[in-house]
Amino acid sequence: MLHLVQSNKMESLAAYLIGWLGESKSSLESIFSPDVVLVQSPGMAQWLKIEIAQALGISANIEFPLPSSYIWQLYKSHVNDLPEQSAFTKDNMTWKLMSILPSMSDKAEFASIAQYLDEHQPLKLYQLCQKIADIYDQYLVYRPDWILAWERGENALDDTDVDAQPWQPILWRALVAYAKDLAESPYHRANLHTRLLQALEQSPSANEPSKPLFVFGLSAMPVQQLEIFSALAKHRDVIIFWFNPSAHYWGDIVDNKHVLQAKLQRLLAEANEAEQGGLHGMDDYLLVGNPLLASWGKQGRDYQDMILALEVELHDAFIEQEPDSLLEHLQHEVLALTHRGAMEPLSAQELLSNGEQYPKIPIDNDDMTLQVHACHSAVRELEVLHDQLLHLFAQHPELHPGDVIVMMPDVASYAPIIDGIFGGTDKGLSIPYAISDRNAQQESPLLNSFIQLMSLHQSRIGLSDVLALCEVPAVQRKFDISPEEFDLLSIWLAEAGVRWGWDGQDKTRWSLPNEPQNTWLFGLQRLLAGYAMGGQGMFENADTQIAPYEQIEGQHVVALGKFYMFSQALGNALAFCQRPDTLKAKIDDALQLIDALYLPDDNDQTYILQLRQSLQQMTLHEHQFQGDIVHDVFLAELEQSLSSKGVGQRFLAGYVNFCTLMPMRSVPFKVVCLLGLNDGDYPRQVVPVGFDLMRLGKARRGDRSRRLDDRYLFLEAILSARKRLYLSFQGYSAKDNSERSPSILLSELLEYTEQTFCLAGDDVLPVKDCAENLLQHLYHEHALQPFNPVYFTPDTTGIANSFQTHWLALAQQLSEGAFQADKEVDFCSEPLRILPEHSQTSAVELDELLAFFSHPAKAFFTQRWQTRLTRIYDAQSDDEPFELDALARYILNERFVLAQQEDWTTRLRAEGKLPTGNIADISLQPVYKQSQALLDAIVELIGGPLDKVPAQRVEINFTLNNLLAMSTDGPKVKTEDEVHASVQNPGLSTTQSMQITGWVNTLYGGNLVLWRAGKVKGNNVLHLWLTWLALCANGSVAKPQRAYFIGVDDKAPFSIDAISMAEAKTQLAVFIHYWRLGQQQVLHFYPKTAFEWLSVQDEAKAWVKAQNAFYGSYFAKGEGDEPHIRRVCPDLQQHFNAFSEVSHALFGPLLDRLGEAS
Repeated sequence: MLHLVQSNKMESLAAYLIGWLGESKSSLESIFSPDVVLVQSPGMAQWLKIEIAQALGISANIEFPLPSSYIWQLYKSHVNDLPEQSAFTKDNMTWKLMSILPSMSDKAEFASIAQYLDEHQPLKLYQLCQKIADIYDQYLVYRPDWILAWERGENALDDTDVDAQPWQPILWRALVAYAKDLAESPYHRANLHTRLLQALEQSPSANEPSKPLFVFGLSAMPVQQLEIFSALAKHRDVIIFWFNPSAHYWGDIVDNKHVLQAKLQRLLAEANEAEQGGLHGMDDYLLVGNPLLASWGKQGRDYQDMILALEVELHDAFIEQEPDSLLEHLQHEVLALTHRGAMEPLSAQELLSNGEQYPKIPIDNDDMTLQVHACHSAVRELEVLHDQLLHLFAQHPELHPGDVIVMMPDVASYAPIIDGIFGGTDKGLSIPYAISDRNAQQESPLLNSFIQLMSLHQSRIGLSDVLALCEVPAVQRKFDISPEEFDLLSIWLAEAGVRWGWDGQDKTRWSLPNEPQNTWLFGLQRLLAGYAMGGQGMFENADTQIAPYEQIEGQHVVALGKFYMFSQALGNALAFCQRPDTLKAKIDDALQLIDALYLPDDNDQTYILQLRQSLQQMTLHEHQFQGDIVHDVFLAELEQSLSSKGVGQRFLAGYVNFCTLMPMRSVPFKVVCLLGLNDGDYPRQVVPVGFDLMRLGKARRGDRSRRLDDRYLFLEAILSARKRLYLSFQGYSAKDNSERSPSILLSELLEYTEQTFCLAGDDVLPVKDCAENLLQHLYHEHALQPFNPVYFTPDTTGIANSFQTHWLALAQQLSEGAFQADKEVDFCSEPLRILPEHSQTSAVELDELLAFFSHPAKAFFTQRWQTRLTRIYDAQSDDEPFELDALARYILNERFVLAQQEDWTTRLRAEGKLPTGNIADISLQPVYKQSQALLDAIVELIGGPLDKVPAQRVEINFTLNNLLAMSTDGPKVKTEDEVHASVQNPGLSTTQSMQITGWVNTLYGGNLVLWRAGKVKGNNVLHLWLTWLALCANGSVAKPQRAYFIGVDDKAPFSIDAISMAEAKTQLAVFIHYWRLGQQQVLHFYPKTAFEWLSVQDEAKAWVKAQNAFYGSYFAKGEGDEPHIRRVCPDLQQHFNAFSEVSHALFGPLLDRLGEAS
C-alpha cells in the first residue's frame, strides 16, 4: 500500500517514522533485515539518526540510501547481469561520445555543432561531450519515452521539435551501438524502468523484502521514481513522508502574476470575440490563497498533484498552535492558506489599508523573531552575524550553537571569511562552527596544490606560484625544507632574478623569444654558481654569462640542495603536463608524481586517499577512449572527479552549521540564518544549454528548475525556523555606499510583512506610517566598518552592540574626534633624559653629524632604542624588468663616471636586472647621456678625469668654545612647547666646548667638490653646507674658494662661496645645539622638504612644493613615506611650527647667502 504522511512540522513526520520503526523493531519478522529510509541528503539522514536514537535509545540496522541508489539496486535485483554502474552515466557517456562524435561531424544533421568541432581542440570536444552527456542524462530521468522512441528508430517526438537539433537521436543510437561494441550492458534507466515495472506487476518473489519502505523529506521527485514506488507498493508498504506547508489542498492556487495574465487573456479574447479554449472567465476560479505559498510553491504544487494522482492513503499529521510571534504568524498563515485570516484574495482597498474586514496582525514591539540585515560586503555580513549570535546567546542561555544553521547560495565563497571571523576571534568570544558542502578540493590546500601542479603548462610558472607550491607542508616534509629555510630560499630566488618561465624555451609558449634571462633555469644557475665560485668573477658558457649569487655561504648551502631536488621534481611535473599520452599512462604518471612531491601526515592522508581514488576511478574509462589525450582533458576530468567528492561533513555536530542553500535542507532549527540574499545571486541563475530539447518543448510535471527549486527552498527555510529567522544581504556598495537591491524573494517577503503585520498600537496610524514603523523594526542597516561608534554606544536603535573589544579603542577615538587633523598626537611628546654617554660629550665626528642631520628621525630610533624600521614591500615579483629601476640607473651612472660602465652593464645583465634584448639598449641611452653630462661637469671643475686628478685629503680637528654664548647669540629659535627654546633644558649637556674631528677627501685646490649619480636634493645640499662649514672653521685650507655639489639634473652645480672662520663656527654651534636636542627627542627636520620649502619666495607656492616633497605623488614617493618619518610625523601640518623653526635655523643662513631665502 502507498501511504502519504504529510505535516507542516518535520518533528511530527519524524515522530510518525519512529512509530513505524518501533513497530518494525518489535516484530520478529525479518529481524536481521535492515529498515530502509530514503532521504535526499546526508544532512537529513544525520538528523533522523539523532531523532531516532533519542526516541528509541539507539539507531541501528537502518539504512539511509539516496533514492537513485536504491532504485539502481532494485534494477539489479530484478534484471540479470546488471553491472554495479550503468554504462550510461554522465562520465561514461562523456568518454564514449569523445570517441564517436568527431567521426560524425561531417553528416548534414550535425551542421549546428560541426563548426565547433572543426577547431580540433580536444578540450572543447571534451566540454561539448560533457554537455551532451548531461542532456542525455536528463532525458533518461525526465523524458525516458524520448530515449525509447529514438532506440526504436523514431526521430520525431510529439511534444517537441526535434528538427531544431536533428543530430540528437542519431548520436544517441550511435552511442548505444558503441556501448554494444565495447560489450557493455545495454541497459539504462529508460529501458530498465519499463523492465522493472513489468517485474513488479508480477507476484513478489519469496526473497522480496516485507518491511515497509520509507521515503522521508523529499520535496520533489521525477515521475519515473514515483511510478516505481507506486508499483512497489502493491507488494509492500511504501510510506512517503512529505513536508507539506499547508493543511489545505493548494494544488490550484496561483500567484497574482498568473491571475493578471489570465485576466489579460480574457480581455483580449472578449475584444476579438474569439474562443480561447474555455479561457473565458477562467480567472474567476483562480485562487491566490497565501501569496507567499502561491509565489514560491510551484514545485510543491506539482509534487502534490503527482502524488495525489496515485492510489494513496493519506495520513495528516499537521500541528496547529496559537501563533505568538511574527514568525509563528507568518508560518500559520501559510499553514491555513490565508492572508490576514482571509482565504479569498484581499481587495486592493483592503491591502492599502490597515484592515477593515481583515485587519493587520499586531506584533509586540520587542518581537525580534524576523530580522533583515543590510550590509556592505560578505565580510560585514559575517561580522554582523557573529555579533548578533553572541547577543542572542547572551539573551537566551537555553540556546546553544547546535541550534543555529547558517545557509548561503555558495558556502565555498564564504568559507575563508567564515574561518577568518568565527575562527579568528578571542577565545572568550569564539563560537564553535562547522562548514559543510565543500568538496575535497575546496577543503584541502594539498589538493589545491596538486591541481596547481597539474596546471603548470597553463601558467607562466611565476616565482610566487612555485613558492606557493613549495610552501605546502606535505611538500616541505618531502624535501625536508624547514620554514626558516623556505624564507631564506624565497629571498635568494627573488634576488637571483627569478621571475617566470622554466627556461628560455618555455617562454616560446607565449610567443616570446627564447630568452633565458629571469627564468628558473637562469636563477638556479646563478645560485649554483654562487656556491661553486663564491661570488667571484663571472661564469661563462658558449652563449651566455652568469653572475654568481654572492649570498650563499656556510651551512645554508644545504637548503639550496633541497630546493634543487624540488626543482627537479617540478621539472618532471612540467614535462608530464606538456606530454599527450593515453589515459592509463597519464594516471600512472600522476600517481608517481604524488609520491615524488608529497609526504602526507595524518591530517593529509584522507585527501591523498581521495586523490588516488579519483585517479584510479578514471581507469574505468580507458577502454571507452583509447587514443592519446592532451593534458587539458586529463586535468578537466580530474577536477570534475575531485569536485564530486565531499569531505567528512560535521553537520549537526553541536556547532553552528554553515552550509549551502540546497534542496531538501528542511531540517528544523531554532535559529535559521540566510546570508547572501542579493539580487542576481538568489534565486541562482542557470544559463540553459541551447540544444536542450526539454527547454524547447512543453514542460511536464516533475521537471526540475533551479529557480523554482530555490524559491521553494526559501519557503522551506522560513517554515523550518522555530525561534528566529535571520536574513542578510549586501544592501550597499563598499566602494561608494550606493544602494543595492535584495533578492526578489526577500523583497516579496518584506512586501508581504508590510501588508500583513503592524506593530502593536500602530493600526490607528496612517497606512504609510504603520508600514514604515514595521519596516524600521525589521530592517537593520549596518555601517561599513565594525569599529563605527554606533556599535559601542548604549541604546542603539535596534542594532545589537558589538562584542569585539579589539575595535573598542578605535571606536572611542572616532567618537571623541581623536582623528581630527587639528589635534596633535606626538610620538614623543616629552623630552627624554639624555643618555649618560652623551651627558658630558665633548667631541663628535663630522661623519656622525652628517648622518644625523641627513635623517634625524632615523638617528633617534637607532641611537635611543637601537632599532630600525624597514619598509614593507613584496620581494616576490613575477614580472621581469621592463625598464631600469632607480637603483640600477644610479649604479650605472656612478660606475660610468668611475670609468666602469662596460663592466657594470655586463654585470647587471648577467644578474637579470636589465631588460632583455633591444629594450635594455634603449633604456641605457638616457643613462649614458646623463653620465656623460655628469662626468663633463666634474672634469670641468677639477681639471680632468677623477682617476687622473688626485683629490686632497684634509683632516678636520678643531674645537668650538663658549658654545652657550655662541648658540644664544645665534638665530633665536622657538619650537613646540618651547622644548627647543631653552638651551638650559634639564638633562641636556651643558659642556662649554665641542671638538669636531674627521676627514674631508674631495678637495681640489681650494674647491670642495661633491657629486652623486642622481639629482641634487635637500639632504645633499645640507651635506655640502655642513662639510663646507667644517672646512672653513678648521682653518687648514689656506684659501677656501667655493663648495660644489654636482648632480645629473640639467641645473648648474649647486655652489657656496667662502665663509669666514668665525661665521662658520657660529653656524656650527647651532648645528651642535640641535644635534644635542635630537638625542632627547625627535627633531622635526626633514632636509629634502625643508630645502624645497625655503627655496621659493611665494608663500603659497612654497607650501605646495613642501607638500609634494613630503607626501610624494603618483610618480614618486615623498620624504614622509620613509618608515621612521612616517612613524613620528604622519602629518607635517601638525608639526609645522617645529619643522619651520629648525629648517630656518639650519638652512636659513645658507639661503640668505645665496639670496634665495623666503
